[in-house]
Amino acid sequence: MIRLALRRDHVPGVRGFAGAVAGPLLAVGIVTALAAVVYADETMTEVVLLFGINAIMVVGFQVFVGNTGLVSFGHVAFMAIGAYAAGIASIPLIDKELFLPDLPGFLADVELGVVPALLVGGTAAALLALVTGVALMRLNGAAASIATLGLLVITVNVLSQASSITKGPRSLFGVPDHANFFWVFTWLAVAVLISATFKWSRAGLRARANRDDSIAAESAGIPSLAARLLPFVLSAFLTGIGGGLYAMLLTAFSPASFAIPLVVIVLTMAIVGGINSITGALAGAAVVTVVNELLRRVENGVDVFGLHLKTATGMSAAVLGIALILMLRWRPEGLLSAFELQLETRADRSQQAAQSPVVEEAG
Repeated sequence: MIRLALRRDHVPGVRGFAGAVAGPLLAVGIVTALAAVVYADETMTEVVLLFGINAIMVVGFQVFVGNTGLVSFGHVAFMAIGAYAAGIASIPLIDKELFLPDLPGFLADVELGVVPALLVGGTAAALLALVTGVALMRLNGAAASIATLGLLVITVNVLSQASSITKGPRSLFGVPDHANFFWVFTWLAVAVLISATFKWSRAGLRARANRDDSIAAESAGIPSLAARLLPFVLSAFLTGIGGGLYAMLLTAFSPASFAIPLVVIVLTMAIVGGINSITGALAGAAVVTVVNELLRRVENGVDVFGLHLKTATGMSAAVLGIALILMLRWRPEGLLSAFELQLETRADRSQQAAQSPVVEEAG
């Protein structure tokens, strides 16, 4: 017999690996089914797509933060790189000739489809993470977080100055509108599969060993740089793909589209759901998206039981900020903490029960 279970962050046996990976995938299936129902309402189409893209962002963010324990304030930089790389790669050639006449030849002569363009965006973000991560991943604590924020500032400024490629501070437009329900939620499932597989892989276990006790991990032959760099690069790849889909949803954007408010949204989703849980990342993205949409509608004015409710503009951002502060104060581990949805058999449960007395005795 197979059943669903929420399990705290523990190492599954060989038998339990498939169930540990299948659990988050089942969570994606549930989320996708609910999103499909809401997507049927034409007024909610863009909201559902934005939720899916944000969920990819948060899952990518969780790959790094959840496995290394380092908080990144600069992951939106990878989203920006992915958006520009995928966007430029997918713009039709005739539009490039008209609107981007100064593009280098290797970019001017390329017009890619959805999947190749997104892979280009993810790869570009991963390369940036690889180059910068060699230095950033040697830092710890607040120094690492501030350094990643510096990476975001530098990236936005470079994009703003590279006028021949990005149109500088002006909007880049002409990106094909390829961000539909199928592509967004297919890539969300891929992101969760990659994230869950990495989490329970040898590399993921090494990263979390370094997170929990870096000195003991170093003594056991797990270098901190290597343990952190791989999840950093993998996280950037997934975030870059999310950025590419974001570009294909907006079709026109500028470097200002990747500013601090977007950082706050991603952080809020991750913290609300549980920064150490893939299932929590999906839950946090869903909760924050629903609350944000309700607040946005109240800002624009909504009728409830015959009463017309309307609040000041910017109220949704203020409420999200307050929610983030309250969550950090009263439940910093998030709604699901380190719990993951898992599929387990009777044999898995028996093994879990056999291990429990040993754990208790050791405690």
